[in-house]
Amino acid sequence: MIDQGRRRVPTPVVAAAIIFLLGNVIQAAQIKTSTAPRATEPRATIFAVGLILLSLALTYGLWHQVGRARTTTAGFAAFNIAYALVELPDIHAWTVLRMVAFAAVVGLLLLPASSRQWFPHGT
Repeated sequence: MIDQGRRRVPTPVVAAAIIFLLGNVIQAAQIKTSTAPRATEPRATIFAVGLILLSLALTYGLWHQVGRARTTTAGFAAFNIAYALVELPDIHAWTVLRMVAFAAVVGLLLLPASSRQWFPHGT
């Protein structure tokens, strides 16, 4: 039986979750394809897999109205934007795409009223 009492997830939250996942997939791919001397080590693979798992966990939290997931996702996205600015003199197209994606995530989670109302206050 389908639970009819549950509201649908607002479109901005769905878009933010999908964009957040894609942005982290881009970042994990950048880690694995990096020309840095240690990028091929198992640590880089473990980090990339951990990044994807963290992204999935935060996306699940966004979907299920966990306010901490919203705060953590927005903070993580803002940190990624700041971290990408460190590469500014030697920036790549994928890094710019990642920055735009994470900026969209922050905007979609914090600005629309439907996104703000989706998450209960105090969580």
